[in-house]
Amino acid sequence: MADITWADDFFPLLLKPNFIPLDVKTVLDVGCGRGLLGSLLRIFREPARIVALDAYEPYLEFVKKMGMYNEVMKLDLSKNPLPFEDMSFDLVACLEVIEHLRRDEGLRLLDELERVGKRVIVSTPGYFFKQETYDGNAMQEHFSLYKVKEFKARGYKVYGAGPLLFFGRRIRALSNRLAGFAYSCPKMASALVVVKNAADKSKP
Repeated sequence: MADITWADDFFPLLLKPNFIPLDVKTVLDVGCGRGLLGSLLRIFREPARIVALDAYEPYLEFVKKMGMYNEVMKLDLSKNPLPFEDMSFDLVACLEVIEHLRRDEGLRLLDELERVGKRVIVSTPGYFFKQETYDGNAMQEHFSLYKVKEFKARGYKVYGAGPLLFFGRRIRALSNRLAGFAYSCPKMASALVVVKNAADKSKP
């Protein structure tokens, strides 16, 4: 099993009602991984339907076994549109996924998330770092970085999480000590969490 301490940077934010509403009923988890979001939703929310998508078969087998999702689907996000109608879900979440896609693929995926979700939440690193095979999954390689201004241009509200960056890198003691400022200083944050509602129609 992989080290999943990366989730500490932003998962606590998701449980705030301004991120995942208390009354959310339908959720799509795009790039579900080992089902961390599905687990949180089952514990802290009561959605009627949670759908998981991923391209990595061992993750899908794991979440099926654990029973966190109502539906589990295999889909290569780099090649395929999302197989759902417009505005099909109250919430679409895509956590730590777009950095694993080439830029054109990631931007197409953002378009798709915004098409099927009334609210969209995306998380991604705030800086680029090289990552190869992780958790036995060759699709975990990093290819892309997305900036705060890009998300804002699309109509997202942007928040920071995790340790602060100084000149684009972590200074261990200082970065961790000042991590509490990341939420309101996303340009200096090591992780970004962005939120967009369907009413916000901005595009680049």
